[in-house]
Amino acid sequence: PKDALFAEMALSRAAGFTSLDLRLSSQAKAGYPLAENDWERWAEQIGLEAQRLGLDFPQAHAFIYRTSESTDMTLDRPWYEERIRRSIRVAGMLNIPWIVIHPADFCFDISYDFEKNRSFNLSYWAPFVDLAIQCGVGIAFENLYPSGRLPQRYCSDYQELIDLADSFNTDHVGICWDTGHAAVAGQDQPAALRAIGSRLKALHIHDNHQRAKGDEHLIPYLGTLNWDKILHALGEIGYDRTFSFEIKQGSAMMPPEMTENMLLFIHRLGLYMMDQIRSYAERSALLCG
Repeated sequence: PKDALFAEMALSRAAGFTSLDLRLSSQAKAGYPLAENDWERWAEQIGLEAQRLGLDFPQAHAFIYRTSESTDMTLDRPWYEERIRRSIRVAGMLNIPWIVIHPADFCFDISYDFEKNRSFNLSYWAPFVDLAIQCGVGIAFENLYPSGRLPQRYCSDYQELIDLADSFNTDHVGICWDTGHAAVAGQDQPAALRAIGSRLKALHIHDNHQRAKGDEHLIPYLGTLNWDKILHALGEIGYDRTFSFEIKQGSAMMPPEMTENMLLFIHRLGLYMMDQIRSYAERSALLCG
């Protein structure tokens, strides 16, 4: 697992990427480095390799519960929570400013109870927010989409996500906007992004066909999302942080020999989309002026 991550970092750098999202969520599974005793040494090695390659990590993704696990108290909670704490500590060790966390939810309840979900999250995540502040890291809560038996899931609505972030009353808590999750949840993404505004600290950019539970993680423009409106909204709010793809299907089905070519294309696509954001930002500035 460690060597695979190193190879991915080298391939990404060769394709032109200079910033990566450190996916600690995948590195904390059983048998992976963050779940082993020498996890701090592994983190140091990642930092050294990133420095050697000329890469940085503006954001990371913490270990997360699966939908059915986030409020299941019959699980080994101490071990789950230890891996979340390790994720935050690694972000601090590597000077990663923002780490993404999924809100918890009671999506398998008989009916949706907003106050129950809100109260649990404010209480549950408070110690993790305190730890993040101690480590010099910010927590960006990510928007979700309905995936249980209820038509509503906590923080699949952007107004709930804003409320959660604001309720901690600290600059160390913000929002990660996942375009694929928002599409499956049927959110008005331009309206959501304008409402989120400066709370937006991280992005997960990917496409899908907006089908229920259809989080496909496609390359942008290969699904049905309206990218012109999304990029326009990002420009309007002056978003100037990392433009991070979360494209699980970007090269998974490609022959290994084509991986580098696919990454080169994705990098060029990212540059194009960032140019669109800057262009919209400049137009908005002129209109405001």
